[in-house]
Amino acid sequence: MKKLMLLTICVAILSVIMPASAQTNKYLLKIIPQPVECNLSPSYYVPFTQLTIYTDDTEAVAWAEKHLAQWYKKEAPKVFQKSYTGKSTKSGAYSININSNGVVICAKELEGVRYALYSLRQIAIPERNTLKVEGWIVPVGAINDYPTMKFRGMHICWFPETEEFEIERMIRMAAYYKLNYVVLEPWGTYRSKVAPWLNWDEAPITKKSIKRLVAIAKELGVTIIPQLNIFGHASQSRSRSAKHSAIDQRPCYQPLFEPMAGWNWCLSNPKAKEVIEAVMVEMLEDFGNPEFFHIGCDEAQQPSCPECLKQPYSKLFVEHIKFAHDVLAKHGARAMMWQDMLLEKGDKRWTDYKANGTAETAKAAEEMPKDIVICDWHYRAGRKDYPSYSYFKELGYDLLACPWKNVSGIVAEARAIENIGAFGMLGTIWHHYYGYDIASIYTNIAGATWNPSANFAQHNGFNLFKTHQRHISWDMKLKKYYQFGIQNYQIPDNKATYK
Repeated sequence: MKKLMLLTICVAILSVIMPASAQTNKYLLKIIPQPVECNLSPSYYVPFTQLTIYTDDTEAVAWAEKHLAQWYKKEAPKVFQKSYTGKSTKSGAYSININSNGVVICAKELEGVRYALYSLRQIAIPERNTLKVEGWIVPVGAINDYPTMKFRGMHICWFPETEEFEIERMIRMAAYYKLNYVVLEPWGTYRSKVAPWLNWDEAPITKKSIKRLVAIAKELGVTIIPQLNIFGHASQSRSRSAKHSAIDQRPCYQPLFEPMAGWNWCLSNPKAKEVIEAVMVEMLEDFGNPEFFHIGCDEAQQPSCPECLKQPYSKLFVEHIKFAHDVLAKHGARAMMWQDMLLEKGDKRWTDYKANGTAETAKAAEEMPKDIVICDWHYRAGRKDYPSYSYFKELGYDLLACPWKNVSGIVAEARAIENIGAFGMLGTIWHHYYGYDIASIYTNIAGATWNPSANFAQHNGFNLFKTHQRHISWDMKLKKYYQFGIQNYQIPDNKATYK
């Protein structure tokens, strides 16, 4: 009788959808990203001592047992498996039902089981009235949930100043918030064997560290995508720093870069292409041959090389993009690139846009291979419309919205991308690793990619993020004072405010 009751509940949760107007439960705002449906009690909790998973995926059950043991130690709930009977066909869909009989998850495959367990971990709290943890309790109720966007990503930069534990924590946080991709951009920090002169001598990213992080990400449901800037940003340093990861320490390699500051790769130099190809292939292998590779291409400068100036720069630019595209395609990866050089600065269609291109470089949008993923970045407050989204979509590209830290911009872009049925969203962090910004970026990008129509920007994301980052720190077994919290040090001194 009990089995029949649990089965009936499970099927009902998967098949019944509450109208949006009924989504008033406060727990909608306590889980990040906000579930599609959530009805949990704020005060009625039951022991989390057993978990029944309705799935036919044995790998998912093994994953659950392993991670519950890691999270809850000796107080971990016992796991039971039942045959999947749900009807949802949405990738990543899951349901949770919690009552006095225990906790029930329904999910067709590992992806959905992961997401269900991430949600459960966010709502589980230690038993009350004890000195130390003696068990866990969860609120009674139900969740029915699934992601809206196919591509839910975060772009992370690895600077020379960044420690590996910080990168790992951001990858783990992306997984915890149900993102499925992380673009990792080394800023002169990847130790290449084929071009060891390309990066700073102090470069911290070894092949061992990358393979370790890729394995962690895969285990948690995230694919790490490597990035190498093949056009602008060739210095692999922020422009205001006036640093260049290659030629500052080894000036003999100047011919590979534009004479003016070395900001661009020299597109007319075949040796530059040889280096770029070798490093891209090396990175693909080190990163586990992911399905995507980001080639950058933003904020490039006008050429100053006499050889580049002898021919139409648009021709050089298109040939360069096609070259990179073909190299990646040969190795089973799709190119991703920023959009700003494909939009002509001064074109009235892109007023208030990040349009950095010329009439020449803008021509490339019509001539490039259409399986390149366009990463369209806008960092200002939300707009009423985003004409570049329709422009690139009509040209036949898959499109990612790429906001930064402006919350109204994140909300507006998510809904605009959803309305045109585009590929998804890639949030950006850049150098804002600490404080309120990192909390706001993560919580709002997670909400935007998972459930764009929700009021995800209204939850108390800052406090939730602090709690969730603590979960991640426990998983990483961090020990040192400066490794905890949302900034390394509390009191500013002659080092830096946050580092």
